[in-house]
Amino acid sequence: MKAITRPYKKWLGTLKEEIAQSRLQTALTVNKNMLLLYWFLGRQIIEKIDGEDWGAKVIDQLSVDLQSGFPDMRGFSVRNLLYMKQFAAVYPDLLITQQPVAQLRTSRSSGRAAAKKTVKKEKKSLIPEFTQQPVAQFDGVSYFLSNPLLIGIPWGHHTYLIDKISNEQERLWYIQKTVAHNWSRALLQYQLSTDLYLRQHKRKKTSNFHLTLPKPQADLANQILKDPYIFRFPQISEFATERQLEEHLLLHIRDFLLELGAGFAFVGRQVILKGTKKDYFADLLFYHLLLRCFVVIDLKMESFELEHTGKMNGYLNIVNKQFKQESDRPSIGIILCGSKDNMEVDFALAGINQPIGVCEYTFSKALPRTLKNRLPTAKQLQDEVKVFYKKLNTGK
Repeated sequence: MKAITRPYKKWLGTLKEEIAQSRLQTALTVNKNMLLLYWFLGRQIIEKIDGEDWGAKVIDQLSVDLQSGFPDMRGFSVRNLLYMKQFAAVYPDLLITQQPVAQLRTSRSSGRAAAKKTVKKEKKSLIPEFTQQPVAQFDGVSYFLSNPLLIGIPWGHHTYLIDKISNEQERLWYIQKTVAHNWSRALLQYQLSTDLYLRQHKRKKTSNFHLTLPKPQADLANQILKDPYIFRFPQISEFATERQLEEHLLLHIRDFLLELGAGFAFVGRQVILKGTKKDYFADLLFYHLLLRCFVVIDLKMESFELEHTGKMNGYLNIVNKQFKQESDRPSIGIILCGSKDNMEVDFALAGINQPIGVCEYTFSKALPRTLKNRLPTAKQLQDEVKVFYKKLNTGK
């Protein structure tokens, strides 16, 4: 630090001015201004450590000086300054110095002669969407947001996601869902612990939604499916029948709705479906507020069988006739089973004209992905036991 005392003091003075200016605006938009300030501080730290080779110890000194300069302002601990550095590193283009619409025009200018009419149409539709006022000013430079989504969640959510997820696409997906559903940090932690991204986004899902629903509704219906569903209840062996499992789900209806996801409204259990010769009973009936349709859930303790889709197809026909209103969209069926073979499900869904998804379910005693790789395998444990007994017998 001795060699950089003068430039450090000058830099510290600049940072204090920016922090003081940011505090004047904080009362209006607390979270946004704090995140923008944290990003700016993080970028400054990166520039000094990586660009000017000041060394990582500058963070310790900066923490002391900022806490001394702003004793009534929290957030300048060494740990939080390191998070700011990470925040700026994972989102290097959060703030840009050129207005997005100007960048848009520049990028289009080269292709304007070749597609003049197309460009004019695009400009009319896109310029209002991208035009924005500067969101921050640091060192006299105006900055614009490249992605407003990133200032839509609290700082604590950001630090948690940075700690847990290295993949940017996955991290942005969780941010989008947090903004859309107003997840608290505890709920975000729950969704990560159950691998929601993998279950709802990446894994191939078995349904015929793309064949039986209009594309916008098919895409949304596919998004609500999870594979597998994870219930925080006792192991499956503790339930002797599907009815017992159903009753247990309803005893924990809040957790069950949480696992199903946003938009599900509970209608009833063992709902009577009136056939021509006999009555049938839908295990669970929901209404989805976003899809604007009824959702029939059929619980199966055993593995998926071909006849399950035929039964669900009949249920949906009756629900559409008995409950569906003119303003409702076609009802959807979800078959929850203990296990399934995807090829067998594809065979069963071929030719079915009702939208049906087939998913597995499991229980929360299965370890989250974040823990699985940190625990020893069965073979490693066996080897350790062998070593232990060998030492015990030999006395070494």
